[in-house]
Amino acid sequence: MNLLKSRGGVRAALRASARALILLTTPLPILAATAADPSDSSEDTAAMEDEIIVLGSRTPLAPSALAGSSTRFGPAELAAAQQPFVADLLRTVPTMNISRSGGFGGLTQVRMRGSEANHTLVLLDGFELNDPANGSEYDFAHLRGTSIERIEILPGPVGALWGSDAVAGAIALSTPRARRDGPQGSVRLAGGEHGTFEGTVRAAHRGARGDGMLTLDRFNTNGTNVARVGRERDGYASDTVTFGGTYLVSDQFSLHATLRHVDAEVEFDPSPFPAFIPADGDRETELKRTLLGLRGEYETAGGWIHALGLERLASEYDDIADGARTSGREGERQRAFLRSTIDYAAALPGTQRLTLLAEIEREDFKQDGAATAFGDPNQTQDLEHRSVLAEWRWQTDSGAHLTAAIRQDWNDAFDDTTHFRFAARTPLPAALGDAWASWASASKNPGFVERFGFTPDTFLGNADLRPEKSRAFELGWTRTFADGVFDAEFVWHRTRLEDEINGFAFDPGTGLFTAANNDRNSHRDGIETRVTIRPDAGTTIILSHAWLDADEPDATGRVREIRRARHAAGINLLHEVSGWPLTLRADLAYVGDRDDRDFATFPATDVTLDDFVTLGVALTWRVRPGFDLFARGDGVLTQDYEDVFGYASPGQTLRVGFEYRMR
Repeated sequence: MNLLKSRGGVRAALRASARALILLTTPLPILAATAADPSDSSEDTAAMEDEIIVLGSRTPLAPSALAGSSTRFGPAELAAAQQPFVADLLRTVPTMNISRSGGFGGLTQVRMRGSEANHTLVLLDGFELNDPANGSEYDFAHLRGTSIERIEILPGPVGALWGSDAVAGAIALSTPRARRDGPQGSVRLAGGEHGTFEGTVRAAHRGARGDGMLTLDRFNTNGTNVARVGRERDGYASDTVTFGGTYLVSDQFSLHATLRHVDAEVEFDPSPFPAFIPADGDRETELKRTLLGLRGEYETAGGWIHALGLERLASEYDDIADGARTSGREGERQRAFLRSTIDYAAALPGTQRLTLLAEIEREDFKQDGAATAFGDPNQTQDLEHRSVLAEWRWQTDSGAHLTAAIRQDWNDAFDDTTHFRFAARTPLPAALGDAWASWASASKNPGFVERFGFTPDTFLGNADLRPEKSRAFELGWTRTFADGVFDAEFVWHRTRLEDEINGFAFDPGTGLFTAANNDRNSHRDGIETRVTIRPDAGTTIILSHAWLDADEPDATGRVREIRRARHAAGINLLHEVSGWPLTLRADLAYVGDRDDRDFATFPATDVTLDDFVTLGVALTWRVRPGFDLFARGDGVLTQDYEDVFGYASPGQTLRVGFEYRMR
């Protein structure tokens, strides 16, 4: 089925994007990147943008000012990787534990530094992608690499800056932007094993008063068999529409717009009694998810920068069994914020920046389905909260950077909370590099499913759940050696999580699983190391390793958290072949053994998932300016592994294709 033709929502998104693109085709100079917008870009500042951190503060800052460890993928790195899905690129970052339930389209969760999957905030051009209908987490299964131009990852609790969903860290994504004046566009086609086809079309314009780019992306595959037995393939198809644009109304006032719509069909296998692992069957989920964000920025004569942002995320899921719809759920989040920032120099040597922010957010959740003996799944829920934030940054004359942030949240369903983040980074004497430290608190509100259940014959809700609360401390050090040939980084972190929600608690009254707060703290301790080597101008090698000790209390004492590897490592190579228009990208990832749960026994027993190594290799050949041929192979070393107990991996895959860029 051609989803672009069959989905009215996609057609509406296309029409809206086309109208926005037309509005932006009047000539206008690209805006210089402002402190309030992580997605602003221009040809002149493109190189600088790759060095801007947009998550360690509510306004961008340089890496030398960040009290933390970030990982960034710029346009050149993403283009060289030729990775169809962002999740597989994130797998090469050892601080991230990726859990994909089977093949393409299967639920794909990211656990950062041993956290839960709903503890990581995901932003697109500064607008939130976390889904209220999906446990308040972001499912990375449908995030195509061709629809993203830049990725920034910041582990560590930044909830005081970004709110409840950023307990363990945040990921910032940026939409593709026009890089040259005038109209431009590109066509990309690729195909490969398992009947895989992908196509991407981009149209853009940049003029004297703004820029805009529309991206249409299609991915379709017959899929692979994710069950341990049987031969049925589970297919997957998705269409993605992305638009990003900026318009300069006047020298002081600018508008920034983002649109992203995903329409997908995911085939999967049921997990029937008594094994509760996938077995061949006809199941399918159809989903639609749309994010629309608009931000206006105004700079006063006195240097104040004011920003007003409005955003709406809407999602819809339909579950189908043997060709008939059985249930569905919908989620919606509406958010508005007002931010004001000023730089000043007073009382203290150096420069200071003060940012004040107020926001209001409302989330809605709706579920429908047939009532059973276990209860009626039909429900409508909502949650509203308001927040204010004050962030102060100070750069001293000696090059040190200090940050203090405090946030107050008012929730209509939970106790009001106050959270903080204190951080400092300073150059060490005798050119020994930079050191930093941070101390922060954060909390995560329970999701709608945890509080009210998910089709009552599957999961029983607990309306009395308390928010999870965390306190974390981090120490880090980095230094450059041999005039930039080597960079070394070392990080130690410790987090204590109070009232962690156990989603596998057994309720003896109903015989169902439910959610419950643990009565003792959960621990996350880790050490991360990274070495970057640049032996010549065309080669970059990154060696990284993460050791993690994540455990939680149970009736017998303490146990490892499931699906978290104690050891993970990566080797990333980017090489431009000397004398040839050829770029090589190779990513090797090692994932250590992890615990998971086997529900075929009662009570459920822990099982160990074997460690594995994956290798992905991509080659890009620039036949001539504007025309590239590429090939990518994944699973080169390891064909069989499981991210989730009972779900087989896609195995080895090979894709070849081309990209043609106009202008």
